[in-house]
Amino acid sequence: MAFDGTVTRERVRINLLGEFAFELPGGDRIGWRAGKARSLFGLLLVNRGIVVGKEQLREQLWPDIDHPSTSLKVAVHGVRKVLDAHFGADRDFLRVEYRDFGYVMDAGLDVVVDCHELERCTLAAREAAVHGRRESAMELYRQAAALYAGEFFCGESDDWVTEQRHWLRLTALGALDALAESAMDTGDLIEAAAACRRILAVDSANEAAFRRLMLIHARRGELQQAEHWYSLCARRLHEQFELGPDHHTRALRRRVLSGEFTPESRHPVQHGTAGRTLRIVHAGSTNRMGSIA
Repeated sequence: MAFDGTVTRERVRINLLGEFAFELPGGDRIGWRAGKARSLFGLLLVNRGIVVGKEQLREQLWPDIDHPSTSLKVAVHGVRKVLDAHFGADRDFLRVEYRDFGYVMDAGLDVVVDCHELERCTLAAREAAVHGRRESAMELYRQAAALYAGEFFCGESDDWVTEQRHWLRLTALGALDALAESAMDTGDLIEAAAACRRILAVDSANEAAFRRLMLIHARRGELQQAEHWYSLCARRLHEQFELGPDHHTRALRRRVLSGEFTPESRHPVQHGTAGRTLRIVHAGSTNRMGSIA
């Protein structure tokens, strides 16, 4: 795409979650094939506005080479060449500058990065929840969950990518967990189930999500479906970790099969009790497999 001088006046979105792409005003998208130049761009963008030392960049991008010599300069040149080609050399954003024995990405205020927005939304959601603004918190969590379009920097395997990928994955799972918990508390079983399904798409052996799905179907009197989710949970835990469901999940299964949660039950469990069953591991914690519950 030829530079037409308009992108400096409108927002440029950069997607690092899922498929890497620049989204330009008007809907045009620009991709960038994997390589050291793209890796350097991502590393500097994640640390936008912060000078990253040359030695740190070499260690992150060429960990197996003792003296990568001119590799860093070549990668910097590659980044600038790509950005110049798409946005023009006289742009006032997305500029890689040499400063204080390192490089810094001057992204500009009109550049929106999806992973930064994900973190911003979750932080604002937690703040809203602390101050009792539940609806605002849930809307922010929905925005955060919508931003998680896939793993961070797909196709890259450097250590810094793996670390960032793990952090953003946990952040997204925390947002989804908060949505699922809130929906269960308010009795919105459809939204709760949708959030649980999204959790399992990210973390396929998440026991808390399986427990919520078991309870959702139990409340609808669909005990066969509840048992289906238990069986799927047991199979995935065995396949991935050679473990079985924990005692919380097994106990919930016994209660479900006894009919304790069915609509016609004479002594239905109140929301508070059900909530305690499902909040064995809170958002932001890790369960025994290291995943958000």
